[in-house]
Amino acid sequence: MESFAAGFDRLISLGPQEIQVGLLKRLRGTPIVRHDAEWQMVYNPHPPYEILQTRLIDFATMQRMRRFARYWDLVGNSGNFVGTTPLLWSTAASPFGGFMRWSDWLFSRVGRTDSIALERLAEFLLKFLTEELGIDSQTSARALAGDYQRGGRAGVPNFLREYLPEGSSVVVHPSRIIALKRQARHLSR
Repeated sequence: MESFAAGFDRLISLGPQEIQVGLLKRLRGTPIVRHDAEWQMVYNPHPPYEILQTRLIDFATMQRMRRFARYWDLVGNSGNFVGTTPLLWSTAASPFGGFMRWSDWLFSRVGRTDSIALERLAEFLLKFLTEELGIDSQTSARALAGDYQRGGRAGVPNFLREYLPEGSSVVVHPSRIIALKRQARHLSR
């Protein structure tokens, strides 16, 4: 886990648009099976044969990593939260540690990694940032509102309005509001 965290933090420092996080899968006919006994590899018996545990990573930790990967895809890779994502580790010792804390917190609230609507996910982000991390509600709301508009959406969600100063607007440069293509949403402010 420590080496994964260090690698993730290194990648974040490079500022890529996306970081693909996934668990090892065994493809039929690949030579990875020669390591199965030594490393006590246990795979899901159904495709895509994801690894479930090894002698170094128990099942519960592997499931935690799976949730991290899925939530990273929803938040970090989607392009929907470009301005908000760095806030998740702004008070942590590392990006990995901050995002893992968010991942654990979110799973404790929703109990799943799929079927989380975008606006609901944004509400959870606001709650986590303000209540768990102690980040100012206006700072958090402005980041979320900017992300919402960056995705080509007009206005801001109702749940954010109370945290934004009356009469204020979040301005995202019009050239940055592009069709909802995943890569285009990664454009910075």
